[in-house]
Amino acid sequence: MKILLLDDDVETYRVLQDVAQFSNSKVIQVRSIQEAKEILSSERDIDGIVAEIRLNGQPTWEILSFMRKNEDIKELPFIVLSSPLSDEEKEFFEHMKVTAILEKPFNPLEVFTEILEHLKKVKGEEYIRERLEEEEVDRSLLKSIIQKIINALKNIFKKK
Repeated sequence: MKILLLDDDVETYRVLQDVAQFSNSKVIQVRSIQEAKEILSSERDIDGIVAEIRLNGQPTWEILSFMRKNEDIKELPFIVLSSPLSDEEKEFFEHMKVTAILEKPFNPLEVFTEILEHLKKVKGEEYIRERLEEEEVDRSLLKSIIQKIINALKNIFKKK
C-alpha cells in the first residue's frame, strides 16, 4: 500500500513510515502541492492521502479539488492531520468530503485504519488483501517501532 503524505514534519513521516513497515507499505512525503499533483497524475498505485491543512503556505484542499476532477483518483481516502481546527474549518473539510479529520498528536494506527476502512468500502476486501502484504515481524523490530512512536508522542506533548 502507498500513502501520500502532504506534511513537511519529518517526525510525522517517520512515525507513519514505521507503522507502514508492518504491512510492507510505504509512505511518500511530498513538500509541495505541485509535487503531489504530479505523483497523483503519474503513479496509479497511491492508496490514500494524509495531509496537514497547509503545505508551504498552500491549502491542501487544492489536492481534494484536483482529485474530484480526476475519475481515477476521486475516491482515494483523504485524511486531514492537523492541530485542533475551528468548527468552521471542520465544517469546510466535511463539506469537501474528507475521509477523516485527525488531530495531532495522533495515533498512527488510526490513520491506517481510516484508510483501510475507506478502501474496503469503495473497492472491497479483495483489493485490501491484494495491497497488503503480510510479513512476519520479529519482536525486537516491533518493540523498536513502538518505542519510536512513544518518543514521538512525548516530543509532541513537550511542544505544547
